[in-house]
Amino acid sequence: MNKNAFSVDHVHLIYDGHTVLKDLTLHFDRGKSYTILGPSGCGKTTLLYAIAGLRPLNQGKIIFPSEHHIAMVLQEYGLFPWKTVWQNLILGLQLKNKSLDENQLSFAKKLSSELGLDLHLDKFPHQLSGGQKQRVAIGRAWLLAPEIMLMDEPFSALDAITRENLQNTIIKLSKKRPVTWVTVTHNIEEAVFLGEEILLMSKSDGCIYERFENPNFGDVHLRENPKFYELCLRVRKAMQEVHDEA
Repeated sequence: MNKNAFSVDHVHLIYDGHTVLKDLTLHFDRGKSYTILGPSGCGKTTLLYAIAGLRPLNQGKIIFPSEHHIAMVLQEYGLFPWKTVWQNLILGLQLKNKSLDENQLSFAKKLSSELGLDLHLDKFPHQLSGGQKQRVAIGRAWLLAPEIMLMDEPFSALDAITRENLQNTIIKLSKKRPVTWVTVTHNIEEAVFLGEEILLMSKSDGCIYERFENPNFGDVHLRENPKFYELCLRVRKAMQEVHDEA
């Protein structure tokens, strides 16, 4: 079985009159978690949207297996205010399958419990905290059983403890099914915690400045490990170099 989930092949992208990505080539492995980090305006969100097929390329291509499913989680949650938590949670499944069988409904119920949403299923989005809304968004995407999960700064608006709890949730989900995760973030600690491989983008040319491997990825207690902070310092030093050159 090909270990490659998808590839970015010599991609060149101009957005709003500016070159955002320049001859970018990347390979993403199946079942691996990637984080993309970089200064504002470096092109990381544009890259994520290009992978999702939401940004047209000027040159190059993004190569997927013949059959693939992508789900995306946004910072703004994307919940429908007139639908309940349960209705929002299963919406993607309904759009995909029209009618849901007992196994799908049972899986959705189990997931809602794992996400701590089982007591909130009849509520509407305005009755939820930011963390609860993001759990609904993550659950809705996860129920689609994607091979690729894209997340665009999903926790940036949340307080520190809520953010860490949701990061732990992502780690636990990643152990249940071999999904390729690609998460865009501004936060160094988040990039290291969620990234099996951390991609630091350069601001000047829309390329990868440096890649970092995280051999301790997947440990929900990683924040208590000195090696976590050692890697954070390495990434921080490289990110400072990116800022200085920009």
